[in-house]
Amino acid sequence: MKRRLALNFKGVKDTDIRMLASSVCQGMDGNEKFPDPGMLIIELKEISRQFEQAMSDASLGDRLKIAIKNNVRILLVKKLKQVGEFVNTHSNEQEYLLWSSGFDLIKPVDEIKLKHPNDFKILPGPKPGEITMKVRGIKGARSYLYQWTPAPVTPESVWQSIADTRCKKVISGLPLGINYCFRMAAVGARNQLVYTQVLSRYIS
Repeated sequence: MKRRLALNFKGVKDTDIRMLASSVCQGMDGNEKFPDPGMLIIELKEISRQFEQAMSDASLGDRLKIAIKNNVRILLVKKLKQVGEFVNTHSNEQEYLLWSSGFDLIKPVDEIKLKHPNDFKILPGPKPGEITMKVRGIKGARSYLYQWTPAPVTPESVWQSIADTRCKKVISGLPLGINYCFRMAAVGARNQLVYTQVLSRYIS
């Protein structure tokens, strides 16, 4: 899987943002592989200079100057992302061109394709009107959907749903003596959704 530009700056230290901006300015200034960035690099240089000064001004802890520094950081991050979009557009995903821009590159995490859930079970809960739903944990699942509807299931059935990160949950408040259908779904990256089979049980 090809590397891509690291354009997520959440949690990145001010000093690292400043160093990255300097690296991108050097990498893109006069870069023949990206010959026409317009005003992007000129603006990036100016905001980078302002941010460096704002960092220095805020170093003694003055609240107003810290607020000014934070505002300039927002502008710098916005400009870095704009330059990053320009680089992505004109690099044709060629890694050596991305490196020449001065940006850091990251290797995307391999996406896990969810497997079909197995060992789905519905059991009586600890109290009347409760059902315990559980399934064996699925690698790559970010959360699980717990769903139930009165039996039988038809195209007009409306499934009630609860989401949870755990693969076991007690559903409460179900009316006694009613036959319900239950199912679960594993939720993964990029809206992957994989369902179990449907099981039914009378509520007691």
